[in-house]
Amino acid sequence: MTQTKEYPLPTVHMNGTPKETLYKGNIHIIQAINELEESINACTFHGRDYYLADEDPYSYGTYNKALVERQKHLAALCAFKNYIEDHINHLDSQ
Repeated sequence: MTQTKEYPLPTVHMNGTPKETLYKGNIHIIQAINELEESINACTFHGRDYYLADEDPYSYGTYNKALVERQKHLAALCAFKNYIEDHINHLDSQ
């Protein structure tokens, strides 16, 4: 079994899924992630949409919490994209 430090990667062999199928599936995932990233970047995210939830509308407390939450999910998306790219690179090398 081939693996990185963090996780295993697939090995192409005659009793498994064909290399082309594995490769195309992972390329499709990358394309979908790229579309999702474009959608996220096009989505308005602004402090003025959160300030009414704060006692002090100038504190940006709720917006900052929302921003941290969004950044957490963007980081997870980036990590997943890297994971899929590792699969593609690994499949390319076989």
